[in-house]
Parts: sequence; structure tokens; C-alpha cells
Amino acid sequence: MSFFLTASQVIQNYGFEITGSTYDPVFTKGYVNSSPNVSIAGTSCYIDYSECYDNSDRTTIVKLFKNTPSGTTFALSNGNYYDSDLDILRDISGVFSLQTLTNNDKLVIGGIVSGFTYDNAYKYYNKNNFVKPPQYSTGYAGATNSNWIKNTLNDSRFKSVMNKGILGSVFSKQEYVEIAGSTLNSGKLLVSGSVQLKDKQELIYCGVTLTNENLSTQQTTITQFLRGNSNPDILAKSTKTTGCYVVYDGFGNQVNCFEKQNELQAFLRSQYEGATYSTQWILCDSCSRLTDSSYNAASADKTFIFDASIFASIVESTDTNGNFTARLLLNYPTSYVLRSSTLISVPIDNGFKIDLSHPSLKGYTVNVYSDSNKVNLITQNLYYTGTPGFDQGGIIYVKQSTSPRDLYFEFAGPVTIDLNVQIG
Repeated sequence: MSFFLTASQVIQNYGFEITGSTYDPVFTKGYVNSSPNVSIAGTSCYIDYSECYDNSDRTTIVKLFKNTPSGTTFALSNGNYYDSDLDILRDISGVFSLQTLTNNDKLVIGGIVSGFTYDNAYKYYNKNNFVKPPQYSTGYAGATNSNWIKNTLNDSRFKSVMNKGILGSVFSKQEYVEIAGSTLNSGKLLVSGSVQLKDKQELIYCGVTLTNENLSTQQTTITQFLRGNSNPDILAKSTKTTGCYVVYDGFGNQVNCFEKQNELQAFLRSQYEGATYSTQWILCDSCSRLTDSSYNAASADKTFIFDASIFASIVESTDTNGNFTARLLLNYPTSYVLRSSTLISVPIDNGFKIDLSHPSLKGYTVNVYSDSNKVNLITQNLYYTGTPGFDQGGIIYVKQSTSPRDLYFEFAGPVTIDLNVQIG
């Protein structure tokens, strides 16, 4: 398996400017498009962006608050709030002293200096009720250690950095950009993040020292590189269509989601998630549209390597006495022959997928148990996608230390069909 740097996205545009060793403009021109949930308790305020998935907003929050000294004061503006259900109108604008950024860099905790008006009967402010997204200002400018590539002509989605799925080390992702035509900033440059500023200009932050260079009058190509397995199957993944790259823990709970990721980016990123995590690329424009059960979303394409993919169909008939019968057919162990099966052994290292999309499975429900008596449903490391008999219907099994090694499938429909899968 080869883990080289692979080109995964490209942006071509005029108007690029490169600046090194300077102040971070996020403190003067930063803008957040998402509203937080805000809780006020005594002299403390809790500004929670846990339900924010916009990559620019999340990076802006980190840039503003993560490495800023505790005690720095920030003014929160656009605090106008209206709860139409209770007819409550408030303005919770105010000034707070930064205490910390915590909870996976999504929760800002501050001490109230002034404002943040509330009453004891109403202290929690839902993100959906803010009239406009709250904004932040501060007199703090940071250090002169910021290096960035500015996109000054963001006039379409094809020329927008934010539509290219750039994440960087701010999200613990290793990626690089290379600027074709640059004479002072050559080679592959480590990326630390990307944001869109108040004036819609965009920045790609770099984790290396850059040299000031103006490329605005020439068409420049910037290529993003991710490290990963570069076999032909991976390289064949689409770089045009974008979706959501979702990360799950061993219990199937969504722990992270990144928008504007093309299929190749998702597959390359998936190889560097922790051993207990699994991932999925979903053809969807917004993480907020997904739920914890997003394995039932439009695309069921898992982004880890399968050792086996098994296709299932059901053949129905009547016996000599006119009784209805049905047999389960699987293309396993050979991919080109359908066999009637009630017991198969699957030697795998990572996982397998059983495809239940064949129309003959319409009307059947499929459950998987860990015991032959079919009492204990498997709830961990096993994921259902779609509906049997329809496009994307299937079941995904992830082999982990806690995963059961005997799987008892029950196909329940006009008749009940059993299948035992033994994991090797």
C-alpha cells in the first residue's frame, strides 16, 4: 500500500495574494455565518457552536479564541433574539472576558463584563431564534506569525476556496497546497485552515513561513494534496461532486462532519482516522441535514476498504403442493455465480457489505442477531442503509475487537429466511 501525496482538488483564479509573518485579519475582519446556542449562568456565558458545521465558521472560532490569552475581552454584537413561541424579545449583546475554548473547540466560555441581559426565567438562547448571527470584535490583534494565501476574487462557487473542502491542521488534518507560477513560495505548503472574511475575501492559512508575493494579475492554479493510498481504485473517485464526510465512533454515533468534500478527499482522509472510527461520504450539501442515523442517507458508500462485498437476491416459487417457498441467493464466495446459501464463512480484516438493493427483497425486513435463537439484536459495528429492495439498501459490518464473529441474519417477509455469516 502506497501513501503518497495525491492531488485531490484544484482552484484556478486571478487575484491571489500571498502574505507572510503578519497579523491575522480574523481579529478585525472575521465573520461567523452560524448562530450559537448561548447559556447565561450568573456571571458566566457559554457560547456553544456544537451544531455548527460550516468549515469557515469553525476555523474562525478556533482562530479567535483558541490561542488567545485568557482574560482578553471580546464584544458580542448582533445579539437580537426573538422567541416567537413565547413572544420573548431580548438583546443579549455584551462584553465578556475569555476564559477558555473547549469541547472539541466548539464551546466558548467567558466571564461577563457587561451586557448579556437576561432574567431568571429565561437563560438559554436557542441558535434558531437569533435575528442575525452574533459577531465578535476585540482590541487584541495577536502575534505577527500568520501566513496566508488570500483569494481576492471570490466571484463564483468554482473560484471559491471554501467550496474546495480545504480543512488543514486546525481540524488535525494533514494537507498541502502547491501554487503553480509562484517563484517565491514553491513546493508543497502545509495548510492549517481556511476562512471567509467579512468582505467575502478568503484565506488559506499555511503552517510554514511565506514570502510576500502578489499574483493578482495572473491566472494562478492552486492544487490541494492529501496523503493516502494512491491505488487506481482510489484515484478513480470523483473530484467534482461534493458531499459530506462523516466520522463515526465504534457505536455508530456521529462524532464529526465536514462539508464540501469531494469523493476523493473523503476516501483519502478516511485512512487517517483513529482505529475505532469509521467514515462515510454522503452526497449531501449540509451536515445539518444529517442525523445520527445518517447511514440511511442517499449514499451508502462507506469510506473504508471492504474485504468483501456480497450481493443478495431472493427467488420465490411454489412447491409441488402449491406452497409458497423462497430461497436466498448470494454471489459468494465467487462474485459471478449466485448460490443458494444459509451459511457462509467470510475471512476479513476490515469489514464487509451486503447489498440488499435487488427488487426481489421488497417487502422483506432484515435484522441481524448475535445468537442463533435470534434474541439479541446487534447494535454495535453494524449499520443499516436504505430499505431492502430499493437503491442503496444494504448492511455494513465493521470488524473490531468488540464485533461479534457469528452473525445470524433474518429475512422476514412472506416467509422467513435465515442466514448465518461466520467471520474469520
